[in-house]
Amino acid sequence: MEILQTVGQWFGFFLWSLLLITASLFVYLGLGGNFIIIGLALIHALLTGFDPIGWPLLLVLLGIALLGEGIEFVVGTFYAAKQGASKSGVVMAFVGGLAGATLGNQIFPIFGAVLGSFVGAFGGAVLGEYYNEQHLEPSLRIGGYAFLGRLLAILIKHALSMVMVFLVLKATLPKFS
Repeated sequence: MEILQTVGQWFGFFLWSLLLITASLFVYLGLGGNFIIIGLALIHALLTGFDPIGWPLLLVLLGIALLGEGIEFVVGTFYAAKQGASKSGVVMAFVGGLAGATLGNQIFPIFGAVLGSFVGAFGGAVLGEYYNEQHLEPSLRIGGYAFLGRLLAILIKHALSMVMVFLVLKATLPKFS
């Protein structure tokens, strides 16, 4: 009977792991995957009387999630500037990303927001640079950097979400009796 209990614990842990990893992938959809992980950890804490997940871990997870949001904003906005974009190119990449995400979500909910943010950042940067330079080739290059900056920001944010998943799984790993 004890072996069935052990198998059940590990199966539950496996499903818990899949749920957390799936939540981490939501960052690619712009759906706040890091905050979903915090929510799942909080639910676990409430159901288990804050053992093994307690307030200190929940606060660390919140800090990592907020760090991810900050990094996403800074990298996504200023990567193109680091590569030589003008102020108007950076501003238009940011505005284009927001507009693209909004429009993309209207056309194709969820996935459209992410695709729209990439296309909007690219298009906004191209327009902003073309306004300054009046040459298409350098404007397209800066648009490409805005696109890459957005991609890099999401990849960093996902890496941070995987750190969060690791911390939660480490805390909830079944113990051998």
